[in-house]
Amino acid sequence: MNSTEQALRDYLSFGTIGHNHLLGGAQKAFGQAGSAKPGDRPGLVALGSRLFAMAWAEFPLNGPLAAELPRLAASFSNPAMTGEAFRLARRLARSLAADAPVEPARLFAQGDFPGMAAWFESEAAKGAGLPLVAQAVQLQGLLSQWDWLVDFLERHVVPADPEVGRLLLADTCLAGGRYGRAVAELERAVALYGLAGWGLRLASAQAGAGDADGAVRLLGRVLEDFPEHVTALLYLDSLVFPPGRTGRLDGKCAVSIYSYNKAEELGRTLESVLASNLGPEVGDVTVRVLVNGSTDDSRAVAEASRNRFSGNMEIVALPVNVGAPAARNWLLDAARRDGARWIAFLDDDVLVPRDWLVGLAAGVEDFPEAGVWGCRVADVRSPSLVQHGDGFLLSPDEAARRGGRVSLQEPCVEVMAESLLGYRRYAASVTGCCHLFETDSLAESGGFDLLFSPSQFDDLDLDLRRLRQGKLAAYLGDVRITHLRESTHFLKLSEGAAARSEMHRHILEERHAPVLPELCAIQRAAVRADLAARRERLQKSGLLPDNS
Repeated sequence: MNSTEQALRDYLSFGTIGHNHLLGGAQKAFGQAGSAKPGDRPGLVALGSRLFAMAWAEFPLNGPLAAELPRLAASFSNPAMTGEAFRLARRLARSLAADAPVEPARLFAQGDFPGMAAWFESEAAKGAGLPLVAQAVQLQGLLSQWDWLVDFLERHVVPADPEVGRLLLADTCLAGGRYGRAVAELERAVALYGLAGWGLRLASAQAGAGDADGAVRLLGRVLEDFPEHVTALLYLDSLVFPPGRTGRLDGKCAVSIYSYNKAEELGRTLESVLASNLGPEVGDVTVRVLVNGSTDDSRAVAEASRNRFSGNMEIVALPVNVGAPAARNWLLDAARRDGARWIAFLDDDVLVPRDWLVGLAAGVEDFPEAGVWGCRVADVRSPSLVQHGDGFLLSPDEAARRGGRVSLQEPCVEVMAESLLGYRRYAASVTGCCHLFETDSLAESGGFDLLFSPSQFDDLDLDLRRLRQGKLAAYLGDVRITHLRESTHFLKLSEGAAARSEMHRHILEERHAPVLPELCAIQRAAVRADLAARRERLQKSGLLPDNS
C-alpha cells in the first residue's frame, strides 16, 4: 500500500459521518483513481461515488453536490443511490440554482437569532423557495432549534413540496429526539433513496425509539453493504456492548479546577460538580479549586460552594494569574503530595452530568492503556452542537493542503444527531475541558508546557507528546459535558486571543511537525487494532460475517 492509499484508509478510519468529512474522502478516492493502476480504478471510483452519495444524504440541499451526482453517474455507476435518489438530486439541483438570500447570514453573524427566525417566517409566508429553506435548516439547525424547524417544515415546506419536506423532517426529528417520527420518515427515505445514505440514521432512530434489536439488524445490513463504514461499526458495537456505568477508580482521585475571573461560570461549574456522584462508590474523591489571581468574586463563590458541600474540598488562592499550564501543574503536584493516583481536570466553565466521573472511571476499565480519558463537549447555546470529540491527526500532506503543518480532524463536530456519537474509541486527542489522568504517568511526561501560557494548545501538545510515547487518548462519547463558553460559530476571538492562538499554534507545529509521520503511524496502528477488535467481537457474536 502506497502512502496515498494509506492516507485515504486512515482518513476513513476517523469516521464515516460528517458532510464535509465525507466530501473530503470522496475527493481523495477520485484523486487516487486518476493515478491508480487500471485494476484498482473501479474500486476507487466506486468508493468515491459512494462517499459523495453519503455526503449528499447528510445535507440534500447542497445544490452544487446535488448537480454533481447525476453528472458523475453519466460516467460511473453508483450503486449507493437509487433511481429515485438521482431523480431527486436533479430536481434539487435545478431548484437550488438561485442565489441564497444574504439577510439570514447577516442576522446570524450579528447574533440576532430571534430576528433571523422572524425573517424566515416572514419570507416563507411569501413562498418558501428551497434556497431559503436550505438556509433555515442550516442556521436554525446550528442553533439546535429543532422544535422551531419541525414546525417551520410542516407549515411551509411539506404542503408545498412533500417529498423534500418529509426528507428534511427525517433528520430534524432525529436530531431533536423525536425518534418515533424519525423512524417513519427515515424508513421512507431508505426505501426510496437507498440504504447507503440513510440506513445509519434510521438505525439510530430505531434504537432511540426502543427497537435496539431492529437497529442491530439494520446495522448488519449497512455493514454488509459497506464494510468500511467505520461509524456504523462503532455504533453497532456500542449497542451490542453498551458502555459501562459501574466504574470505580482504584485509589484517590483529585477533581481539580482552576479559575481566572469567571466567578459566575465557576459558581455554575461547582454547583454541577458538587451535585454529581463523588461518593465512595466512585472512589476516594476530593475537590480542589485553584483561584488563579482572580480580581472578581471567584474566591467567595468557591467558599460558598464549599460551605454547602459535605465532602472534602480545598480552595487555594494565588496572588497572580500563573496561566493554565502552570495552574494545572500546580494542581498535579498537590494531588501527588496527597497521594492521589488520579487527577480529573475541569475547566471553570463546564456543566457535568451526575455520573460524569463514573463514566470516566468505566472508561479506564475499557481502555486501561490510554494516556488520557476524555469526553464529548456540547455547546451551551446549541446543545446538539459538538465543540470537541475524538480528534485524529491528519497526514502531513493533508495538513499542508489545509494551510498548516499539524492539523486535527474531528468528523463528529459536523454531526447534530447526538445519538450517533455515544461510542468509545481510541483517538489522538480529546478536549481539555474535562479529562482524567493517572498522576504519576502525567508527571513522568513532564506535565503541561509553560510555553503555552496563559492558555490554548497546552492540552493538545500534551496529548501529542504522550501519543509519541504510545499513550493514546480514550474518547468516551457517552460522557457528555456542556461548555459554558460558546462555540466560535457564535463567539469570535478578540484580536489578542487570536494572535496568541496563532503564536501557540506555531509553537505546536514547530515541535510536532518534524515527527508527524511517526505520530500518524502510532495513531494508525492503535486505531486499526481497536476497530479490528470490535469487528472481531461482533463476528464472534454472529452479528457480522467472518470474511477472514
